[in-house]
Amino acid sequence: MRRLLKEISVIPGVTGSCIFDKKEGPLCKDLHPLLSEELLQTVGIHFLRLIQMGSLADLDIQSSHFRFDKYTVIGIPLDTGAVLLTICEAQANCSLVATTAAMLAADMKEQLDQGVTMIEDVESEDEVMAVDESDDEEMLALYNEIEQALAGAIGPVAGVVMQDYLEKWSQAGPVIPARLTELVEMLEKEIGDSELGKDFSKRLHSIL
Repeated sequence: MRRLLKEISVIPGVTGSCIFDKKEGPLCKDLHPLLSEELLQTVGIHFLRLIQMGSLADLDIQSSHFRFDKYTVIGIPLDTGAVLLTICEAQANCSLVATTAAMLAADMKEQLDQGVTMIEDVESEDEVMAVDESDDEEMLALYNEIEQALAGAIGPVAGVVMQDYLEKWSQAGPVIPARLTELVEMLEKEIGDSELGKDFSKRLHSIL
């Protein structure tokens, strides 16, 4: 679990992320020293209440962004009692952060399904594993390049479109740079305009 949180925390502008459980509080966290557990506790409780309010109105909240003066908090429900919280600096690329968090949320749900008591065991295994953080940073940088090129073609909705297609792409095979051409081809078809689609692919030719 800690390895998954680390993939979010290495994104520029992210100051921390954690799994927040309504009974246990922060179960697993990767935080900047300036962030306190009290802050996580307060934000986590309010986000869980927001989910409950949504359910009363038959609304299934997929994610939510809270923009404050210093931070932006992105919350993604993992199950009925736990959420993924990511805290970013005000100038962070929140669209990229939300996209990455949504991709990793499915794996986090699977680990949570094993039970709260399993999380410490999973963390221990993650600490033993040799994780090449440079690979994670490379993928995040490539995602950012693709999203910026997409925004040049379709405008500010690029973040939402990118998130949807990243989920589909990641479910179809391993998340590795060699498969990014498949993602670009999917997005080019989504653009719809042949000229804009060609310009989009051309901009990314040098990095793929």
